[in-house]
Amino acid sequence: MRDDGPRWNERYATTTRVEPRAPEAVERWPETTSLLPSSGRCLDLASGPGAVTLWLAQRGLDVVALDVSTVAVDLLESAARATGVADRVDARTIDLDDGLPGDLQDLDLVVCQRFRDPALYPVMIDRLRRGGLAIVTVLSDVGSTDPGPFHAPAGELATAFGADERCTILHHDETAGLCHLVARRH
Repeated sequence: MRDDGPRWNERYATTTRVEPRAPEAVERWPETTSLLPSSGRCLDLASGPGAVTLWLAQRGLDVVALDVSTVAVDLLESAARATGVADRVDARTIDLDDGLPGDLQDLDLVVCQRFRDPALYPVMIDRLRRGGLAIVTVLSDVGSTDPGPFHAPAGELATAFGADERCTILHHDETAGLCHLVARRH
């Protein structure tokens, strides 16, 4: 949506502090922490002000964070400097409706938290190197008290990632209005 930038800028305008935070699927399945690389290249799609980006950079990953909000990107850059990981964070203002930048290939990890674009699911897999992980959480109709147009229908992530012969689903869960997925490219 072409008006996303101003809407998200307004939403993040009152954010004053960004704390590092693991991806939601890692919080859901703590044992997945051992699957995550401690070095390499990572993509954080729709990163917002970068809580997950900071957490990943603190683990030793070089993270490219993409978000449509200039306010979110500024917050992330400031937080990266404050937490000592600015050299590991490349924050970019990008409208994901235009697709992903071409320089993002052979990634060790792709994270996408609460941004849903089914057209990007195969692209996430394309951009992973063999052995790379995708960690995705989207809003879901399953168990939602107020499903809307940004909620995935039941089974969307499992179908998209499970049907792709290049990857294996390691974890999947749909409950309480959220769908979490962890998949590995082989």
